[in-house]
Amino acid sequence: MNNKSKKRKLNIIIVIIILIPCCFLLKSSINNNEERKIIKNNYISLENLGDVNIATVEEKINKKHKLNDEKDGDNSKEISNKIYFEQSVFMGDSITEGLDFYDIVNKSSVIAKKGQGLVQAKESVSVLANINPQRVFVLYGMNDLKSSENSDDFKSNYIKLVKDIKQTVPSAEIYLQSLTPVQAKVQQENNSFSQDRLDEFTQAIIEVARKESVNYIDIRPMLENREDLFEQDGIHFKADFYGLWLDDLKTQLKI
Repeated sequence: MNNKSKKRKLNIIIVIIILIPCCFLLKSSINNNEERKIIKNNYISLENLGDVNIATVEEKINKKHKLNDEKDGDNSKEISNKIYFEQSVFMGDSITEGLDFYDIVNKSSVIAKKGQGLVQAKESVSVLANINPQRVFVLYGMNDLKSSENSDDFKSNYIKLVKDIKQTVPSAEIYLQSLTPVQAKVQQENNSFSQDRLDEFTQAIIEVARKESVNYIDIRPMLENREDLFEQDGIHFKADFYGLWLDDLKTQLKI
């Protein structure tokens, strides 16, 4: 490349460097010393370009673009749950209701009702037909612990629910989730929520997943040593839980 061509290319690069910060700065008025300082620094940098070769300039431009891409990636995380799960439906009780209450996912992605167990859940299955989701995440059991005498009845009702979901949305992937833990004070006050019973009913969910050839996700590990995520009743969860829950689901889906 001759000197004339190099000079022309350098001029083009200089123009680009000038335009990039200017495009952003023109979006808002230059109304503070910080913005004036940025412009001044840009001009100082341009004055020093005469002693810099083209390869060095190009390298700096590439680094600038890389940093901008990384920043864009960070911003996308703020909306990633709504986007990631926009073709999914979450079925459950009041715990799942929190996804809608705290605006974690789109309202259309939540089919949940306070106090609902597996028997009542069958009434909600018909709603899936209109949504036609790609994935259905199921989280029932806390109310069934109080209403079911044993895990056999729980298992039987769960199988019926899964069969209904399959029939309604045959192309959807179904994910059964473990029961969520409760705090020690709840177990002490109510035998229905004893650890043995929680483990027994969760094992029943695992067996249903195997029998019906659907997916199972254990969400209990993410709650270990996280007493701070529980509401005062020791069963339900604060807002912070829901983002962590969905992030955990995304991680497990990629495994």
